[in-house]
Amino acid sequence: MAAFFYLRKHSNKWAIISFVAMVLFGFAAVAQLAVAAAPEEPDGERTASTPTPSVVPTTSSPTPEDLRYQLSSSPGDPHTVKVTATASGEPESGLTYWFVVEVNYGDGNIDYYPRRKMTGRSTSFDLTIPANANTKFARNGRVYALDDAQNSQAEDLLTRQGATGVNDFFDEATGQPVSDPVKLPY
Repeated sequence: MAAFFYLRKHSNKWAIISFVAMVLFGFAAVAQLAVAAAPEEPDGERTASTPTPSVVPTTSSPTPEDLRYQLSSSPGDPHTVKVTATASGEPESGLTYWFVVEVNYGDGNIDYYPRRKMTGRSTSFDLTIPANANTKFARNGRVYALDDAQNSQAEDLLTRQGATGVNDFFDEATGQPVSDPVKLPY
């Protein structure tokens, strides 16, 4: 109604054009404020206002996650550490999992001692180093996934650790790491 009186009072075409422009600008400003004030969807996209058809989504079975270990350690006596390995995921067919002690001699040389075959379950175990082992060298533990040939080597190296202690370690990291390293506080 106010628009009618305004147009009747100001019959000048420039007055009418400016009045129409002000009205359109007002609608645009209100619309812009309404859009800015509307809550956003969690992923930042706005949902359409059209209803979605009611279709039951098909569910697929989840794919199992590869086996991973979360490791922690705590000191025991001067040559023993308690290791806790918490498993998640599923073991991969054809792989065997080993807990390996990595001894860093500080000169760029690291030896990798396979010490325990893991079963894929969460477990805690004591890890002892020989009484004559020098505890000043940094030791970490890590779980590796080994193929059949690497597993055979690890079993042979573990046997040598108990008998002669000669050639009883891998010269390089072998297999695929499936845990982060954990410091072994000897």
